Amino acid sequence: MDAITLTDLAAVVAAVLGPTLAAVVALSRYQHKDSTETRRLIGEARDETRRLIGEARDETHHLIGEHRRESGDSLKEVVRSLADARERLARIEGHLGIGGSPRDEDGRGTADAA
Repeated sequence: MDAITLTDLAAVVAAVLGPTLAAVVALSRYQHKDSTETRRLIGEARDETRRLIGEARDETHHLIGEHRRESGDSLKEVVRSLADARERLARIEGHLGIGGSPRDEDGRGTADAA
């Protein structure tokens, strides 16, 4: 068997390490490029998310305002209707001479005076 010289060994080491080093460099470059693209996509997604949240917040505030306005109108209508019903009931009771508490001279019931 022949002895392997240092020169022969260097050629073998270079043949093994050369492609390995080239693969490491190529993979590092690919990872850097992919990382840069991922950061860009994350930034775009963050901006889009913030925009959508802002639009949703504005729409929600608008809908809440409409709901408050409609609820206020409905409540006013219910109060008016209740007042009308009380007035009609009071007239009916007065006509029939029933219900209600005794009235004092200024027209208020004794329960109202308390």
